[in-house]
Amino acid sequence: MNNHIDSETQLINSLNLPYQLRPYQWEGVQFLVKNDAALLADEMGLGKTVQVAVSLEILRRKLQLTRALVVVPASLKLNWEMELRRWSPSLSVQRIRGDASDRRAYYLLPINVLVVSYEEIRLDINNFASDVYFDVVVLDEAQRIKNVHSKSALACRLLNSERSWALTGTPVENRLSDLISIFRFVKAGVLHHGLSKDEIHSRMRPYFLRRCKQNVLKDLPPIIDQEILIELRNKQQDAYLRVWDNRRESLSNSPDGLSSANLLAIITKLKQVCNYDRKSGESAKFNVLMDLLDAQTAVDDKIIVFSQYVDTLKWLALRIKNIPIDIFHGGLSQPERVKLLDRFRHASGPRCLFISLRAGGVGLNIQEASTVVLFDRWWNPAVENQAIQRAHRFGRARPLHVVRFVVVGTIEERISNILAEKQELFENYIETAVNVDMPRFSRELLEQILEVSKCLD
Repeated sequence: MNNHIDSETQLINSLNLPYQLRPYQWEGVQFLVKNDAALLADEMGLGKTVQVAVSLEILRRKLQLTRALVVVPASLKLNWEMELRRWSPSLSVQRIRGDASDRRAYYLLPINVLVVSYEEIRLDINNFASDVYFDVVVLDEAQRIKNVHSKSALACRLLNSERSWALTGTPVENRLSDLISIFRFVKAGVLHHGLSKDEIHSRMRPYFLRRCKQNVLKDLPPIIDQEILIELRNKQQDAYLRVWDNRRESLSNSPDGLSSANLLAIITKLKQVCNYDRKSGESAKFNVLMDLLDAQTAVDDKIIVFSQYVDTLKWLALRIKNIPIDIFHGGLSQPERVKLLDRFRHASGPRCLFISLRAGGVGLNIQEASTVVLFDRWWNPAVENQAIQRAHRFGRARPLHVVRFVVVGTIEERISNILAEKQELFENYIETAVNVDMPRFSRELLEQILEVSKCLD
C-alpha cells in the first residue's frame, strides 16, 4: 500500500463518518476500492465490516456502484444492515426477506445494497434472471464456501458481478483446499492444487490483505489465558467410567461398527458427562464456575460462558442464583438477541451471559466482557478463537481473562492436547501467508482419541 494520502483517502476524510478510520482501515478501504478481486483476511475484531461499508460508499460516490450484494450467515443479516446504514449513508440498504417470490422481487429492485444469507443464495441461484447483475458481491465469513463442491460455494461462484470480495479472519480452517475454494470465488484460476508454497504466495499476493491485532492495535489490552484442570469425583466419575468402559462393547454391538457417527456419539456422551452427570446432578465444573462467579464483585465484572451444548447452559442457569444470567442461543429471534445483548452491555454488573458456541462464535461485538469461560472444548480451534475475539476488540480498557476448563484424565484432556497441536499449525499457516495443508479430524483420529482402533480387529 502507498503511504501517501491518495484520492481515495482524501475522499474518506470528506465523508461524514460516525468515527474516524484508523490508518490500517484506510489501507483496507484503498485495497478494496482498487481491486476487483480481493480477500480481506484481517484478524477478527479489526473492523472488516466497516472497511467494506466505507468502500461501498466510496464506489457509489465515484459512480462505480449501483447495486451490491452482501452474502452473510443468517444470524448476521441485521447486524450488516445496521452497520451499512451507519457507515454508508448515501446507500439504500435492505435485508432480503420472505418466500422465494418475495426474494426474487428484491433482487430486481433498484436497491443499492442487498443483504442475503448463504442459505437464501443457495435456494435462489437457479431462479436468477440472466440480467441480474451486481457491481460488487461481498462474502462475509467466507470460510462458509471452503468446500468447493458445496451448493453454497457453487451458488456464490455463479453470481454475476464486476467485483468479488471475500472476508474472513480464518481463510483456512482445516486444509489448503479451503483457501483454494475461496479463491475460486475471488478470482478463478489464481490458485490450484499442485502449486508450490512460493507459487501460492506469489499468485495470491495482489489480491490478499491480512493484518493482526498485535501489529496494528498496539494499545489493545492483552488476553490473559488460564487453563483450569479439574478432576471428576464420586458419582460423576463413576458415570464417566461407565461410558468409557462400555465404549468398545457399544461399538461392537452396532451394525455400523467404527463409523464416524458412532465414534462421535460416544465422544459426545463422554464430553457431556464431563460437564455434568444427569442422574446424580454432580458437576465438578459447576463448582469451579461458582467459585469464579463468586469472585466477581465490581459493577464492570461481566462474564461470558461458552458451551457447545445449550442443554448444559440451561442446566447451569437453573442452579446459579447469585448473579443475573441470560442465555444466547440459536433459537432466539433477532429482536430477542438484540435485547439480550443490549442488557449485557449496558446493565451494571456483576452479571453473566451464557452463549452457545456455534450461535455466538461470529458476528458479535461484546467488548464489555471482563472474562470469557470456555466451559467445554470445540473440535476446531478457529471456532474457539472466533468466540474469544467477540470480546477482544478495540474499545476495551482492560485485559481479557480467558479461562479454559479441562477435566484431566478424560476425553477432554486428549482433545485439548490435539487442539493445541492443531492451533500451532493453524497459527503458523496464517503467519506464513496461509499455505500449510492442515488435516481434518478424520475417523482415524477419532479412533485414536477413543483408543478403539484395535478393539474390533
